Amino acid sequence: MAGLIELPAAGQPSAGTARNRGISYHGDLGRMLRDLTGFATLMFELLQNADDAGATTMRIDVGRDALVVVNDAVFSDCGNQDLLPEDCLYLGEFGHRCDFHSFREVASGDKRDRADTTGAFGIGFTAVYQVADTAALISNGRHWDIDDMQPEASRIIQNGPGSVGHDLHPPVGA
Repeated sequence: MAGLIELPAAGQPSAGTARNRGISYHGDLGRMLRDLTGFATLMFELLQNADDAGATTMRIDVGRDALVVVNDAVFSDCGNQDLLPEDCLYLGEFGHRCDFHSFREVASGDKRDRADTTGAFGIGFTAVYQVADTAALISNGRHWDIDDMQPEASRIIQNGPGSVGHDLHPPVGA
């Protein structure tokens, strides 16, 4: 019979050897995609993201080689994307991350406590992977190429300046 095990209070270190406990990023991404199936779901997630960003217009072009989503909203940007998401400058000023830092933290649920947004779980963007393997996010002067199959440190590659508006370009069937 096992003896009584005394555990430290939550958040307090315990004696012994620490072991990491993480999450399988690709496994979790696959689970999210299984929950986000169908073209209707994809369109709903894209519309919801545009609405959360404050868009008043949106255009979706479904082409042979790409799905292009354009709206008139702009991602908020704290101005320092060299910082980790948990160090975003908006946290102190606004109580939440800027849109670019929030985007970098998949499933962060950053919009959950913001009254002006619908999204709550931080997974809507993953719906694009139903039709594409990679994507490009262009907003507020930034152009990010996104490939979630890459190692975490290189899933987003920032290229030259982007447009003033907000575009999403996942290549279809890539």
